[in-house]
Amino acid sequence: MWVIASIANAIFNVLLAPFRALHPLIGILVLSILTGVVMVFIFGKTSNQRAIHSTKSKLKAHIAEIWLFRDDLLQMLLATVRVLGHTSRYFFHSLRPLIFIFVPVLIILVMIGMRYEHRPFVAGERAFVSVQVTDPTWAQGDRLALTGTDGVAVTSPPLRILAEKEIDWQIEARAPGRHELTLTTPNGEVTKEIVVAAEQDAPLVPLAPMRGNAFSGAFLQFPAEPPLPGGSGIRLIDVVGWPHREMAVFGLGVHWLVAFFLLSMAAGFAVKDLFGVEV
Repeated sequence: MWVIASIANAIFNVLLAPFRALHPLIGILVLSILTGVVMVFIFGKTSNQRAIHSTKSKLKAHIAEIWLFRDDLLQMLLATVRVLGHTSRYFFHSLRPLIFIFVPVLIILVMIGMRYEHRPFVAGERAFVSVQVTDPTWAQGDRLALTGTDGVAVTSPPLRILAEKEIDWQIEARAPGRHELTLTTPNGEVTKEIVVAAEQDAPLVPLAPMRGNAFSGAFLQFPAEPPLPGGSGIRLIDVVGWPHREMAVFGLGVHWLVAFFLLSMAAGFAVKDLFGVEV
């Protein structure tokens, strides 16, 4: 999985390189347009276009039938049943291409999310590092220790939540750069990367607020650094309170996922006729 994530990260680093220092929505706009075009292309190549065209034509005809026979209750009910039937057929014919579209779009969403959901820390900002262990005895005593650097300091003693097999520390960003917190365990050392920038409007970089095991939700959502090594005894390292990136258009806050969805859908519908695709 890490090999695949590394390749995807390298590709998106190249794609977004021209937009790293620009307004975040510019990169979102470009990626959304590319995604919309790719989705339409895949849909056209993997769907039964003839069946979709036929089903949509019949669906429109029966919708018109409901209007024409609105004074005839029986005919209107029969037309409604036909509409429901053809609607089901339309979704059936759309299912196969959606399966092919799902994987590449999911990868795109993960790659964009790592860069647009959060931003690097700036000096003075604080957060909590929450470590979840597999062995409940590790949450007792001094079996785990978290060590910071000059750029990111550990500013509190450990808080142990035995019932959750969890230990928390507070950290503070102090100097720009890529820094590693070191977690010392009975099985060795595990690190967690913390990125600190000089200002909040820092260029886009892939960030991982969480580090989990391979195939865990944390790694699949934030594959910016390798998964935790097998046998580490650590289930999750979660930086709680990692700053979110704020984007605004005309003074209004816009979440990157909403912007991506709307722009990619608009781009897809704009080029479908160019590709001769019925959706």
